[in-house]
Amino acid sequence: MGARAVRVVDWTARCSTALLLGSAALLAAALASDFGWTVPLEVAIERGLSEAAGPERLNDKAKAALDADDVALARGFADLAAELKRPLPADTLARLAEAEAPTAVAMRNAKSAARGFATGEIDGSASLAGALAADLTVIGDIRDIARESARMARGEEHSNLILGLATAGVAVTAATYATAGGAAPARFGLSVLKAARRTGAMTAEFAADLGRRLARVGTREADDAAGAGAKGLAALSGATTELRAVGSAVGAAETVRLMKYARSVDELSDLRRFAQRFGTRSRAVAELMGRASLRAFRTTIRLSETLLKHLIGLAVWFGSLLAGAVSSLAWRALRLVAARV
Repeated sequence: MGARAVRVVDWTARCSTALLLGSAALLAAALASDFGWTVPLEVAIERGLSEAAGPERLNDKAKAALDADDVALARGFADLAAELKRPLPADTLARLAEAEAPTAVAMRNAKSAARGFATGEIDGSASLAGALAADLTVIGDIRDIARESARMARGEEHSNLILGLATAGVAVTAATYATAGGAAPARFGLSVLKAARRTGAMTAEFAADLGRRLARVGTREADDAAGAGAKGLAALSGATTELRAVGSAVGAAETVRLMKYARSVDELSDLRRFAQRFGTRSRAVAELMGRASLRAFRTTIRLSETLLKHLIGLAVWFGSLLAGAVSSLAWRALRLVAARV
């Protein structure tokens, strides 16, 4: 009887030790997989820029932006070059200063803004500003509803997404005035989404994701039991809030242009963090590094979350080590008792 009890105690002790070692191995593997293949955000961005933003490339990009009459992008490259201590040549800076002169800006923008307000067609920053202004006065949404509905009635190609956004925009504009500006973030976000779709800045993946969410909002009464409509509406509200934050960091026109780097509504939070970090230099950084810039932000966010999780795991692990040390004494005592039985 005593020998059998001793064997039970021994096997129990061995199993507990194996489980402790196994948990330590799993924790070590988790730490290695999460921390071995990533780098902090600042390191990732600075390393990427040091390789992608050489003086000649920065100058070429700035000159190309000026040739395309994209003064905002050229300014972004100039500011980024200064931050990296690789200033643009004097002749390029002179061209930029000339393009940013008040007289040149006024002449370039007046007609374009009026065209954007009246037609919603966008070919630059000024026309985009005009189109956004039209949306804020509900004229743009009514115009787009009428245009897309007429095309649909004639069997012509139309955009259900723009129609859905314009319809939502009418309601949000009314709420904005009713709440003395309380719904302004949603109004801004819807206008940015509509402009991004019209200019082609919205990716196909983002448009599909947004379309699915709008469809759930549109069928909320039929699917109220499952709550899909409420979830879709909440997701859309979150998207417009993120876009409002991006707009505060870089401006409306740059917000629309940065949309081409987001492939889903969920990625707008990455875009917001990116814009808040780089400000008016955001599009210049994105042009140089592509989507890698947003991936670096996502990696950093996951890294911080994983770090917290692992800190808790380490605390539990050390607690297990302490318990194991105490239990080993208990196993020995039990073994002596079992041997005497």
